[in-house]
Amino acid sequence: MAEGRESTDAVAERPVELAYRPTVDDLAAAIRTRAKSTGAGRFRRRLLIYTLVVTAVGVLLSPLGDGHRDTPWHLYLATVAFVAFMTAVPRLQARRLHRFSERQGDFRAVVDDTGICLTTAHSSTTLDWHLYPRYAETPELFVLLSADKSAVGVGVLPKRGLSNPEDADRLRAIFGRHLVRADADRTPSRGRAVGRGAGSVGLLLLGLVLFFFAYAAVRKAADPDAFPGLQHNIAPVSAVALILGLPAVAGAWWGVRRMKVMRIVTAVLAAAVLLVGGAALYRIGPMLHCWGSDRIARGPDGDYACYDF
Repeated sequence: MAEGRESTDAVAERPVELAYRPTVDDLAAAIRTRAKSTGAGRFRRRLLIYTLVVTAVGVLLSPLGDGHRDTPWHLYLATVAFVAFMTAVPRLQARRLHRFSERQGDFRAVVDDTGICLTTAHSSTTLDWHLYPRYAETPELFVLLSADKSAVGVGVLPKRGLSNPEDADRLRAIFGRHLVRADADRTPSRGRAVGRGAGSVGLLLLGLVLFFFAYAAVRKAADPDAFPGLQHNIAPVSAVALILGLPAVAGAWWGVRRMKVMRIVTAVLAAAVLLVGGAALYRIGPMLHCWGSDRIARGPDGDYACYDF
């Protein structure tokens, strides 16, 4: 019995070997994973999303003003180009890193409880666990992260380099004994779970209010029997409210996506809220061809005529 147990332990502790050649996709995925695992990276991503949303709202509201012919389209286009460039930065960085790694040829990594022995055609080095105390996992990679807040040091171990699928579990077990999973601290505690649940409900209510506003704002234009004649063209404002309501609903689900019960509840409530949004879109849609007009009027056939004064 003792010999059998020792044999089992020896098999469990044998090194895990990987043979691979890093690709641009590997390096880009590692850089994006690092950004998701650091506070600075998450802040930059949220800032880019906020900038893009504000720009989109500005573009949508620009035609409503009297000076819409002076809309700063160049500024809007520059902002969109900046966001697109920043989104492409991980890929650009990966290309530069790949040029260096390509000179190394094929990589061979041996991972055991003492660390990682990395060998290429031109170099060999051993990495102790204290150099990369954190790791993150994607469907294709294990990404090692250095201890500093910005995770300047990044190690990439592609899963395709394993000789068989079972080695992924063994490698994960070794990391579990020596490293901290980078997204472990993002698992919501009870207090954070309650806060996320409350925030999700708040976003759903915000989306509902925006959708109801979008529906009610065009009531006069949609009911010529009760309100005959020319009406102010509120359809663009309603469309903006409708568009802003969608990220509110999406944010409600995103905040609780890791919480099984709240995710289901939020999905059901979000479906009900989106029905209201659909009703608003059905009412607003026929008016949108008059986007830049000051007044609109609905004819007997249900079509809308556009008027500028």
